[in-house]
Amino acid sequence: MGISAAFAHDLQTPSDIHGPARIVVGERLAAAKSKLVKQGWKPTPMHTTDGYEYSGVEKELATRNYFELDTCSFDSSRCILYYAKKGACLRVDTIGEQFNDMTVTRWTRECPEAPQ
Repeated sequence: MGISAAFAHDLQTPSDIHGPARIVVGERLAAAKSKLVKQGWKPTPMHTTDGYEYSGVEKELATRNYFELDTCSFDSSRCILYYAKKGACLRVDTIGEQFNDMTVTRWTRECPEAPQ
């Protein structure tokens, strides 16, 4: 079963407006992270020891200590960030070319892949 099928039940639907810690689609990333942290979600450090080189908007997030960042696409400025709470994982997807414009597009109960 593919990842998309395995987590399809966790994707937002029109009746599921609010996510963990009451984050919402379209909310600014900084506000969503603040809510998550206040509710006990901890950023999952992603590239702190693997030599990953940030580029584009990734560099801006790294300078703001968003080390839960996994990756951002070059073509659409979509980014993936991970959080954890009491053994549960949370993937938060965003879009935006600059930090102040980044908004939440979706979230899933998905853990990051283990390093190769």
